[in-house]
Amino acid sequence: MNRFFGGPDKPEEDEEQPVLRPMQPLDRSRPRTSYPPQAIPLRAEDDEPAEIGEEDVWSEEPDEEEPPKPRASRQDLDPVFGYVMAMALSVGLTPIDGDTRYILLWAFLALMGGTAFVLGSGTRKATDPGDLIWGLALGGLSGGALMLVGGDTLAVTSERLFGASRQDNTLLITWVAQATLFVMPLAETLFFRGAMQRVHSFLTVSLLASLWSVLLFFPELDLGGSPAVAVVYGAVLVLLNFLYGYVNFRHGLAASLICQVTAGSLLLLAPMILTG
Repeated sequence: MNRFFGGPDKPEEDEEQPVLRPMQPLDRSRPRTSYPPQAIPLRAEDDEPAEIGEEDVWSEEPDEEEPPKPRASRQDLDPVFGYVMAMALSVGLTPIDGDTRYILLWAFLALMGGTAFVLGSGTRKATDPGDLIWGLALGGLSGGALMLVGGDTLAVTSERLFGASRQDNTLLITWVAQATLFVMPLAETLFFRGAMQRVHSFLTVSLLASLWSVLLFFPELDLGGSPAVAVVYGAVLVLLNFLYGYVNFRHGLAASLICQVTAGSLLLLAPMILTG
């Protein structure tokens, strides 16, 4: 009889495996032979289990060679040491002639700023013509507004800063032009905005630059007997340094330089030319 419709066929005596019946459960005591054996992959280096969070590395597919790690990037050179030295030098050079003191201090500031700017590893913002226009416009607005408020006072201030001891100097205006157009903007912009503001916030740098300006100019102005004028002039210096820092933050170093050249020319050079 057919074994699928009738009773079970009697197994032969030499047959070891029992005949399976329909819907009969499999014998779990025997290993299944319907699938080929699977090889257990081994780890690449050792048999220790990987730590939590680490990926398993199998020997079947070796990892691609990792690219060599780049060398550690050089950190930006912090110019605070140069700032402290410049402040100490400014105090130490107070007894000498004002013009010589300006030249030495601005030369030292430009040297320290150039060194920190060149050796630093920060990214420089590309200069856009629109940024230069913004620097020119903001410098012109701030300097022009202050010039309209106190043109005569600015003229007296400029003479005290650059020629109080030599009123008959025919090259006074030339010296003021060189100082306001080239020497002072290049030195201060390169050091404060180009070097310090890359590693410190523009608010901190603006305060430090304002303190530098006060220590640089106040000994030549002789404002000990007029504290009100000293407060007003100090507030103007703080305002201008915040403006230069903001322009550098938003529009770049070149725009900050243009802004300082424009504002300084209107505040120190133009009043001397107009009143002379």
